[in-house]
Amino acid sequence: MDALPLPRLLLINPNTDTDMTQRMVAHARSLFADTVAIEAVTARFGARYITNPVSLTIAGHAVLDALARARGPFDGVLVACFGDPGREALSSICPVPVAGMAQAAIRRAARLPGRFSIVTGGKEWKPMLISLVQSMGLSARLASVRILPEAGNVLATGGDAVCRQIAHICNEAVRQDGAARVLLGGAGLAGFSIRVAPYVAVPVMCSLHESLLEIRDLLSRPARSVSHRDGMKTVGLSAELQRYLASGTDAGVDLN
Repeated sequence: MDALPLPRLLLINPNTDTDMTQRMVAHARSLFADTVAIEAVTARFGARYITNPVSLTIAGHAVLDALARARGPFDGVLVACFGDPGREALSSICPVPVAGMAQAAIRRAARLPGRFSIVTGGKEWKPMLISLVQSMGLSARLASVRILPEAGNVLATGGDAVCRQIAHICNEAVRQDGAARVLLGGAGLAGFSIRVAPYVAVPVMCSLHESLLEIRDLLSRPARSVSHRDGMKTVGLSAELQRYLASGTDAGVDLN
């Protein structure tokens, strides 16, 4: 008897850093241990690493373009950036489940007892993340958002000194804010949770790891019919995205 095909996950990196894409793919493949097939696409325009509202907004367009360039079929899509750029728009035109790194990881953190804190890099992320948590109706579950001064892509290349810095700010969230757990947010901090956990007084969660677990639970959902033949006229979009938007009810299940 032939083996059943593996469920397929499309991981979209809204940052333009291809090294970061490969690190996230390696983490996903290690987690899923040959139970899920991973395809990854990196944004082909926008910021190398998203750090502010402008780069986040540009990335929303890049995410849609990345979907249109991907080689399906897929059973689910993960927007692998802690700001979830383009997630809502993607969900509206994609027939398979779509998860955003931030929304999925925050939901998982909020399900557990006590309040949680978010730790991430880049000063402009704090208001954006507070707004996101508010929009999810989870403000009462949030103890704090603590910000490291360096952006996540800088932190990603750090060694022991960065681990000590992250552990210190996590413990501040515990002692000063009452956090029962800490969520390390962002692709740049993927993998740090294991490294700093022995030095933090409460459990430390990784946003990439948690969002991968969340989307894995959604992969078995059947595809739904979507239609984006709404007469929208466009100028200047990539040929792939223009074709995707015009392709009707089952676009995204199999583009080839």
